[in-house]
Amino acid sequence: MKKLQCRKAMQINNEYKTRSTRFMGTISTNGWTIKVYGISIKNAPIPNELIEHAKPNLTKWLEKSNDYPLPTYKIATLIIHEGREGVFTLLNWWIDENMLQNHVYFSTYDKPEHFEYFSDRGIMCCVWELAVMWFERNAWIKHVLSKNSKPDFTAYLNETFNAEV
Repeated sequence: MKKLQCRKAMQINNEYKTRSTRFMGTISTNGWTIKVYGISIKNAPIPNELIEHAKPNLTKWLEKSNDYPLPTYKIATLIIHEGREGVFTLLNWWIDENMLQNHVYFSTYDKPEHFEYFSDRGIMCCVWELAVMWFERNAWIKHVLSKNSKPDFTAYLNETFNAEV
């Protein structure tokens, strides 16, 4: 049996710093209700323009829910993250009770209204976005899965996350 060799640890160029994560409200479109979160490397609320740039794309992006034969609840989470490289926009929704469908888009600061699909490269989320997903996971269990005979989607939509993560 061949002995495994450990590679030298790569240097991490940027020290971890918390980022402001804020609930920015909900958007309703085509029967969907979307919880919107903003995360910023600037430790400030994201500019509303970033949400406005995403809005015209939501209908097209949400059509991806039709690619799966599993039921959806027409409830989604949109995370807009001002990062170092540009703006990452994540749209996800629950399908078939307990699975999360996730799609990631990227735009540059020069062209914030032009979104490039990023999920096809295998990317899911970063450590800051994962905090929102973890919160949403727990809220989904609390208000929907734990109350399977009478899920409380309104309570789920009303439970939101604000933190420095």
